[in-house]
Amino acid sequence: MADSNLTGQASPRAGGAGLLHVFPGLTPKQHEVLRFVSENRTSKEIAWELGISESAVNQRIEGVRIRTGSPPRAELARAYRQYLTDQDAACNPIPDKIPQVPGGLPDAPLGVQDDRAASLALSDAMTYTVTAPWQREAFERVVPEVLDGANAGLSRTAAMVAIAGGMLLVAMVGLGVIRALADLI
Repeated sequence: MADSNLTGQASPRAGGAGLLHVFPGLTPKQHEVLRFVSENRTSKEIAWELGISESAVNQRIEGVRIRTGSPPRAELARAYRQYLTDQDAACNPIPDKIPQVPGGLPDAPLGVQDDRAASLALSDAMTYTVTAPWQREAFERVVPEVLDGANAGLSRTAAMVAIAGGMLLVAMVGLGVIRALADLI
């Protein structure tokens, strides 16, 4: 009873061998995440590779850790690597002779085959240059050159301040006109 806790799961002190019996019962998504954990990837890297959120990765790992007695992540990775190694060793080896493939290929004269290919070859090669339609036509630049370049950040900030100031000036003039109209009535 030293190797299991009260819930019947392997304790962290049981080592990788105590964790191996849990791995066959995991979901395919948990196996997918554990494969990356066994490569010592971070949760953020795993999330990026699988196209899921980091919290989803952590939930899958925690689900496995709870089933295995909450071992540290490094021990879980080590045990899963051992499990994968055991799975590869349990597979049937490839036989030396495959019965569906004949032992040897008949010797065919290669010259006959090459002659047919040569008759289909083009006598002179042509080079084609393909350009996309947006590269052929001269479009006006959407962003002025002053906003692209060495001081682009500073130029864009100045443009935003100028636009905001202009909008504020227009609003103030509009409010002045409305106040003048209200005084006339």
